Amino acid sequence: MTESKPLRALAPASIAVLTCVILDVALHRLGAWAFDFNYFDNGLPQSVLVRSGFFPLAALLGFGIMFGFLALVYYRTGSGLGAEPMWAGQRFFGPIALVMFFGVLESAFAFATPFKSEIITAFADAIPYVLLGALLGRFARPEAGATSGREGRRAPWQSMLWVALVYVAGRYLISYTILHIVSGYMERAAGTLAWTIGCGLSMGAFYWLAGSAFPAATPMQRAVRVGGLTLGIFWLMVQLFYALIFAVSIADLLLRAAADPAYLVMGIYSFEKLFRSGNGPAA
Repeated sequence: MTESKPLRALAPASIAVLTCVILDVALHRLGAWAFDFNYFDNGLPQSVLVRSGFFPLAALLGFGIMFGFLALVYYRTGSGLGAEPMWAGQRFFGPIALVMFFGVLESAFAFATPFKSEIITAFADAIPYVLLGALLGRFARPEAGATSGREGRRAPWQSMLWVALVYVAGRYLISYTILHIVSGYMERAAGTLAWTIGCGLSMGAFYWLAGSAFPAATPMQRAVRVGGLTLGIFWLMVQLFYALIFAVSIADLLLRAAADPAYLVMGIYSFEKLFRSGNGPAA
């Protein structure tokens, strides 16, 4: 009896995820040692997990869930990203690395933590996603279509700007001013604007390079799959990771984790509806 394709892909994908978890932890340790800082000593109250000594275990589990979730999404949807597997892996995970980078860096503007430690940590958290894309592209091909040479119809590069514009508008018109999420909206206005634009562009880049090729029957289905079920769930994980380290407001983290994907869904849906509907077969 021959082994099914999903089972054949499970072992290399699991090894890739484990490798990236180990690299993530190693980069954090190396960064703290090389640049002489203690990430837990940054002015915010430490979480129960940190104070009790259980944070390393929680962090390993959290990293594993985040990497594993994205590996699963890539495996199920990556067949439309291109005939060259290595390029397909980076089209998916390159923008995700940027999303992670800005997600971690938000702490410096939202909670006023030291910028030096945050940017070092942001690089340490982003780099393993680039590696994960390379490993999955090399050793764990997407589920269907990867060998057929079929490539989903991607949106033009301007879609990245459209999604970013809707995201920035949502943050400024709703999240900062109406929902009053914790941010540097007033105290660190220039930095917060730069961060918001960078975050919007990175999420827009994911839609442009990867998400716009996800198979979907309708514009709303693609918007929900990309903005809600992929970026949205990943963004929720990024936000909740703060709670593993610091005693911060869970309600605020959940609020931002719910609002941001809503802006992404609106941006992706409006672009699909206005500029892509009726222009060729669905990806």
